[in-house]
Amino acid sequence: MVDTQDYNNKLLKNINEVSILIGIKKHVLRHWEKRIEELGGNILSLRKGRDGKRRYYREEDIQILKKIKYLMYIKKFTMKGAVNEIKKKSKNTLNYEISTQLKLVSKNLRNLINN
Repeated sequence: MVDTQDYNNKLLKNINEVSILIGIKKHVLRHWEKRIEELGGNILSLRKGRDGKRRYYREEDIQILKKIKYLMYIKKFTMKGAVNEIKKKSKNTLNYEISTQLKLVSKNLRNLINN
């Protein structure tokens, strides 16, 4: 058995660590990430490694994923319903929209720098 205490001390966690903390398989987390992106949710702010493949999750992302798990597995929401519920519950929609735009600008800048 893996000691989850070790995973709680890092600011960014990889997909293996998050999978263990949340109790969801890695391929399910990848699928959720893809579906959230397709739905235009932009509720996760995952970081990718320099190779562009490795995923790193912040504590906020982990909390959102836990909410999604709860909404889907306990409350029987669809992914779309869960994403909409999380967006609706956001305390300040304006900050959410600004954050989304800043993430997009940041991503575009990183792409320009790397190319």
